[in-house]
Amino acid sequence: MHLYEIIKRPIDTEKTRRLAEQGQYVFEVDRRANKLQVKQAVEKIFNVKVEEVRIINVPP
Repeated sequence: MHLYEIIKRPIDTEKTRRLAEQGQYVFEVDRRANKLQVKQAVEKIFNVKVEEVRIINVPP
């Protein structure tokens, strides 16, 4: 799976903006991606060090 297939788009709401102030960012990701794939994709795309990945599965 290509990096840009894993990270689909950022989620931009009031709540995610508050989280961003704390250094936490929210993205919509491919349902098939696991935590390691998400971590690697974010690190390569944004050139940052990811400490932790949390995934929530939301029904379509």
